Amino acid sequence: VQLLSISKAKQQLLHLARRNRETGESFVFLKDGEPISALLPFDEYESLLETLDIMESEPDIVKKLKESEKQIAKGEYFIWKNKKLVKRK
Repeated sequence: VQLLSISKAKQQLLHLARRNRETGESFVFLKDGEPISALLPFDEYESLLETLDIMESEPDIVKKLKESEKQIAKGEYFIWKNKKLVKRK
């Protein structure tokens, strides 16, 4: 992530947008040293929106994920074997 003043970003916006699209580089724009905006690849933007949508529709998703991680660490999970769901042994 590259940090730029908003005034410099304004002067270079087309160039930054091209770099963003071609290389996936992200930029954070600053005003008086404080971040005020960001330019990121569109697929990352869409991914963030999708993640937020999931988190809003399932408020306890983080709790479920943490519980799943604990179960995996204990070896308590299922796998697909011969087109059937079987408990891991």
